[in-house]
Amino acid sequence: MFDNILNGFASIFAVGPILGIIVGVVVGLVFGAIPGISGIMAIAIILPLTFYVDPIIGITMLLAVYKSSIYGGSISAILINTPGAAASFLTAMDGNPLAKSGKAGKALDLSLYSSVTGEMLATLVLIFVAAPISIISLQAGPIEKVFLLLFAFTVVGSLAGKSISRGLLSCCLGMIFAMVGLSTITGASRFTFGSLELMSGFTFTPMLIGVLVMPEVISTIRKRLTPHHEMALKKSPNPADNRISWREYRSLLPTIIKASGIGTFIGALPGLGSSTAAFISYGEAKRVSKTPEKFGKGSLEGIASAESANNAVCGSSMIPMLTLSIPGDDVAALLMGAFLIHGLTPGPMIFFDNAEVIYAIFAGFLLTDFFLLFIARSGFRLWIKVASLKRYFIFPCVTVFAFVGAFTANQNMNDVLMLILFTIFGYGMRLVGLNPAVFIIGFILTPFLEQNLDQSIAIVGTDYHLFFASPFSWVFTALAAFFVYSTIKMKKKEAAKLAALIGDGAK
Repeated sequence: MFDNILNGFASIFAVGPILGIIVGVVVGLVFGAIPGISGIMAIAIILPLTFYVDPIIGITMLLAVYKSSIYGGSISAILINTPGAAASFLTAMDGNPLAKSGKAGKALDLSLYSSVTGEMLATLVLIFVAAPISIISLQAGPIEKVFLLLFAFTVVGSLAGKSISRGLLSCCLGMIFAMVGLSTITGASRFTFGSLELMSGFTFTPMLIGVLVMPEVISTIRKRLTPHHEMALKKSPNPADNRISWREYRSLLPTIIKASGIGTFIGALPGLGSSTAAFISYGEAKRVSKTPEKFGKGSLEGIASAESANNAVCGSSMIPMLTLSIPGDDVAALLMGAFLIHGLTPGPMIFFDNAEVIYAIFAGFLLTDFFLLFIARSGFRLWIKVASLKRYFIFPCVTVFAFVGAFTANQNMNDVLMLILFTIFGYGMRLVGLNPAVFIIGFILTPFLEQNLDQSIAIVGTDYHLFFASPFSWVFTALAAFFVYSTIKMKKKEAAKLAALIGDGAK
């Protein structure tokens, strides 16, 4: 393993990968800092540009966008109380009060240092844990993988959004769209309705951009009359209020390490994501804090716990994707699509078939943290201006990049038409409460499910009871049922709390 790690660092220290990381960090910071544009949109737009470069350059660039956009969301959260990402909501609760009191520099510094620390710790876990897990997962056969994938579909669908049924329906829609075209196993034509253009199925990039990016543009157009957030910051005359000292960082280090551990664990579980990690670690930090009354009013512990946890998810969410072909969250699903486009099939064999590329990507993942620290710290004034950009400057550019990216995938005008159709479809999904990210995950995972299901049927023949001969089958079935039950119970508790709050407000 250590030889692979050293070879990975040797591969990443070249002009191409380094430039890719720098470009990815800058793009991620810009997209993350702008309210209304998330990291997942940035990855979807940048993805077509990586088709023409080496996988090491292209994928490390996307990972750099991923990492830096998560931190970038905290910039607008702190400065204008408008989180650039859902995971930055808790950062806004404590960061914005500090900004209003003239301590914006301190809040931004702490957010950056906590983010980088959490990311580095999670990346180290990824590097040293992923390969051993892949060796264990090699013991699983097609039958076990079928139940594992069904478990992943259930977890991702049930945890997405406010409605379990809508989350599962979103996943099922993605599965149906993945079946369009010629079957890779039997060669049969499915859901093509006589159209030759559909024989090869749907192109991933136009679908991705149409479902995830363009509906956000339409939503922003609808909110065009909403007043734009203006920057209003006080400057403290005390230099200590504009930075985090080593003593302050050291006192917060136990909170950062604990939150990073929580984020790493949550990220490794499929379907939970950075928002869940941030809320859990924030609650734990508040529980053990000596000054819990400061949380929500400008607590440094609150910022440290939220930012460490949501950034730690970046690295650990890659663990189930690379070892089991199960994306840990929606962004990992997009990165999984990027791996497939570049000829890298996530799964346990990737560490044997593409070890040099994978460990170079790991090295780039770690190197991204150093560039993020340097670029973000040296450009705070620039990011403040970026966060203040008006929407009518941003979204026309996003639209142009979206159409260019859709065309670039295959240089086919039919893909532009697909982009328009999937934009309408994706916006319709949002109107009825379906989850576009879960739709994409269902689309990506279905070919793996179909392949393993076909192999499993070939193994068991007509003796279908053999599907349940393996203990793993029962374990994953029980886990799927448990996740659905616990999610229903959790949502009922949330609804009861909300009803109680509304009742108290009415009184």
